[in-house]
Order: sequence, then C-alpha cells, then structure tokens
Amino acid sequence: MTFFGHLEELRSRILWSLWAWILASGVCYYFVPKLLVVVRQEFLDSKIQLIFTHPTEAFFAYLKVAMVAGIFVASPVLGYHTLMFVVPGLEAHERRWLFRLMPFSILLFIAGCTFAFFVVLPITMHFFVSFSNEALTPMFTVGEFLGFVTGVLLLCGVTFQVPLVLFLAAQLGLITSKMLRQHRRIAIFMSFLIAAVATPTPDAFTMSVVAVPIWMLYEISVVLIRITGK
Repeated sequence: MTFFGHLEELRSRILWSLWAWILASGVCYYFVPKLLVVVRQEFLDSKIQLIFTHPTEAFFAYLKVAMVAGIFVASPVLGYHTLMFVVPGLEAHERRWLFRLMPFSILLFIAGCTFAFFVVLPITMHFFVSFSNEALTPMFTVGEFLGFVTGVLLLCGVTFQVPLVLFLAAQLGLITSKMLRQHRRIAIFMSFLIAAVATPTPDAFTMSVVAVPIWMLYEISVVLIRITGK
C-alpha cells in the first residue's frame, strides 16, 4: 500500500471510531442521571447536597461522564480499527504478543476500576467528608464530584496496568526479575505512597487495604517475568 493509501485508511478508521464513540456517548448520556443516583448513594451521605453553581455546569458534567463512558462502550470498535491499522505493520511474533496481552490489559483495567469503586472511593470520600462540623457543611458541585470519581476510576485502572508494563519491559530486555526483586523495598514504599495519596487517612489499616493490592501487582509481575526466564 502506498503512503497516501495508508493515510486514507487511517482517515477512514478514525472516522469510524469517532462515529462509534459519539453514538456510544449519546446512549450513555441518557443513563448518566441514573448513574449519578447510584454513585451518590454509594459514596455520599443522604444529608450531603450535590449542587451546580453555573447554568451549564450540570450539562457539561453529564457530557464529560458520557464521553468517558462512551470510550468504554465503544472500545470493541475502537480496538478493532486500531488493530486492523497496526497489525499489518507488525512482525509475526509481535502480533502474537499483542493478541495475547490485550485481553489481560482490558481485564486489569476493569479490575482497577472495580477496586477503585468498592475500596478506594468509599475510603477517600469518607475521609474528606469527616472534616465536616458545625462550622463546615459539605456541599459538592456535581461537576467536581463526578470529575473526582471519574479521575480516581481512571487512575486506578491505569495503575493496574503495572504488571503488563513491567512484563513488556522484561520482554524487551529493559529489566529482569532479579532487578525487580532487588528493588522490592522501593516498590513497597511506592505502593504505600500511592495509597497515602489516594486515601489520605492516618489509619494504617485503611492505607494497607489499598497499598497491599498495589504491591501484590508488583509481586505478580516478578513471578510472571521469572516464569518466562527473564
């Protein structure tokens, strides 16, 4: 295929992906109010109000959530067009690794978002709301609240990609299982540092609930890399 042929194919696949994302986001927008009710009940006390301070704030907050959710809903189409454009230019062994690791990447991302929803967000919201008293009444704007929840979900989803990133780095010869074992203390420290940022609480047990799974991801990476002989 010529250079301009590749450009035309890229344009076509981007357009198909864009339309799939727009359609999925439109469908998701309908469900955002119902999703907001669920999220509010999960993380906020019934006495805490969600407000918006600008005429367009609620609309754009809903739109942002719908666009993020649309990426997940349209991900099969986005993934398909990405693969169909990239795969022809890869070597046979590179294709095998790509098709093997992609399902694990998706599962790890879902696991990270699930961990955030059921563990990180409840702990974090409880901590921040605990600062309320007679002088301070918590009232969150819908934009800030949804932005915070969405950000934590995405952050944990990306963090759970650590085993995959380390595994790929090992396959490329950048690291070895021995190197990872030697830097275990740093990994443990970083796990608790991430936990301290994600769940800023003085409770050591609560912090450990978040830090230990992150550390376990590192240990899983060491085992997988060692199994492959790296």
